[in-house]
Amino acid sequence: MAVIDQLMTNTGTDVVGAAAVGLDGISFASRMSADVSNERVAAVAATIMGVTRRVGGELKIGLAEEIIIKANKGLFMVLPAGDQSLLAVNLRQDANLGLVRLEARDAARAIGQIV
Repeated sequence: MAVIDQLMTNTGTDVVGAAAVGLDGISFASRMSADVSNERVAAVAATIMGVTRRVGGELKIGLAEEIIIKANKGLFMVLPAGDQSLLAVNLRQDANLGLVRLEARDAARAIGQIV
């Protein structure tokens, strides 16, 4: 999917992988490193979004605009991409999060229009 390629190009080396994912955890398109399972990333992204939606409902804080997990070796971001899909992004630990968030939002909007 050209949108994922553009996201990875526009963010330099900050994004190490990205996937367009259905809410059911099925991967539509992805560019992940060879040692990462596209199917597992898709399933995890859908699960994270599902849990976050439940939490948002319980706390009455609304729908998630983005979910970011910061770990000791990198970051993982999940964003809604329209009503039926998600964008999952794997980032380097020292990534420029501001730039990636801007580019990821644009990519998620584009994916939502395609799906």
